[in-house]
Amino acid sequence: MRKIRPSNENEMVYEFLKMEIESERFNDSIEAVLKEMHICKSIITNANITSQQENATRAEILRRFRGYNNEELFENFPTNIEWVWTKFDRDDIPKIIYIEYSYWNELSNYTGSPLEAAKTILSGKTVYDVPNDGSIKGAEKLKQGHKFPPLIFLTDKHEERYIILEGHARMTSYGLVPELFQDVTVLLGYCDTKELNKWYGQMPMRTA
Repeated sequence: MRKIRPSNENEMVYEFLKMEIESERFNDSIEAVLKEMHICKSIITNANITSQQENATRAEILRRFRGYNNEELFENFPTNIEWVWTKFDRDDIPKIIYIEYSYWNELSNYTGSPLEAAKTILSGKTVYDVPNDGSIKGAEKLKQGHKFPPLIFLTDKHEERYIILEGHARMTSYGLVPELFQDVTVLLGYCDTKELNKWYGQMPMRTA
């Protein structure tokens, strides 16, 4: 992993929403929040992250959408996070893990590893009757030269593990073709170890 440039919380919120509004799984939920707030989609797709008003609005969208910043996925979310744009490579994959969640736990044989999840998928096994088609199609796109949007991870000063905050499905596709996990853009958040453990350990029943 190598650092590229500093980032910040406002950029993280924007990137999170931008990536998930393109997701088949979460698009409808974000669209419903935008409709409820009478806000145009362009605040995500054509954002101005230097605007305090826009940043506050996007934070509110993420609060309603995923509980930012102390409910649901973000319950016990670390404070004072240092956000940095980075580039990851194949050698970093063994340190990358899913959040604690029943589906990802079982898919990865309770290791949290996308590489182990790939083994499960390649064996033909499905978890909770969820098809593996999306991950396989994603891997095929990577083979064809498609570039995925950035991922979002959390870590601490020890960097012994990189916990996925956003991008579980994309990381699973990378697990199927780890040789293509090269020069991958990741928005990485550094936080206090105790706070990281508290957030990570409080999520067994949450949606990834």
